[in-house]
Amino acid sequence: MTAAIRYEWTRLRTLRSTWWLTFGVLAVGVGFTAIAALIVRVNVHADELSGGRLDGDMARFYVEAAMTQFSIVDPMFYLVAFVAAIVGILGWGHEYRHGMIRATLTAVPQRWAVFSAKYLIVGLWVTALVVTSCLLSLLVAGVFFIGIDVTYDAGDILGTILRHVLYSVLVTWLAMSLTVLVRHQTFALVMLFLWPMGIELLVRTFAIMISGFSHNDVYANAMRFLPFNAGGRIMQTFGAQNDTFGPYHDLTTFGDPLSALGGFIVFGGLVACLIAAACAAFSTRDA
Repeated sequence: MTAAIRYEWTRLRTLRSTWWLTFGVLAVGVGFTAIAALIVRVNVHADELSGGRLDGDMARFYVEAAMTQFSIVDPMFYLVAFVAAIVGILGWGHEYRHGMIRATLTAVPQRWAVFSAKYLIVGLWVTALVVTSCLLSLLVAGVFFIGIDVTYDAGDILGTILRHVLYSVLVTWLAMSLTVLVRHQTFALVMLFLWPMGIELLVRTFAIMISGFSHNDVYANAMRFLPFNAGGRIMQTFGAQNDTFGPYHDLTTFGDPLSALGGFIVFGGLVACLIAAACAAFSTRDA
């Protein structure tokens, strides 16, 4: 296992695509934060400030929204996770596309070790990317908030970062598992964006239409269990509840909307199933 980890670490950090994607993740995160923080600063209403201070739930909202590109309201805005997931796709895709998987298995014959090392190293790389992106984004947001005394809880910031790390790693592992199963990196890349932003959107739209025609909300309500819709609940902490906008309170695990735990169970369960299927396929079929 140690040899597999060293092999994968060397392979990952010596690929040019890894560094291009790394800088791309940081550019996407920090760039969007700069735009979001500018918009927030310009649109902070005077009645929300008291003596140049911004505190309470609104301070938490502005800081976390700027730091995470408003993904605390709509998870689809968190493109950082999807760009980072490409690192995982290429981690397997390059091997299959160029026939290097045979060289990998020659160097490290234990397939379970190769499989585990890839998921571990890529997961740690994505974790480092997301944490760095969040911290740099927080710094940029702080620059735009100069002149306003913004008070917030460091514990809330840490919780937000951990939520985004968890979601990003799960998306990456899902994309990696799909790549192993189909052994085609282009298909995996297309599905990474088409699934959450196209297929699930169409399914939700049809479900809402059917619920409207049948006057039965069960179809629309069931859409909260769609994988990426549920996974987004891991990050989404602000929204409309009881006709008011603010942080979510007293959510039940599988209620409407799902709690963060409910979203993790649904999305994490799917990812776990795909990882198990990918591991079985990688361990039994030809290279």
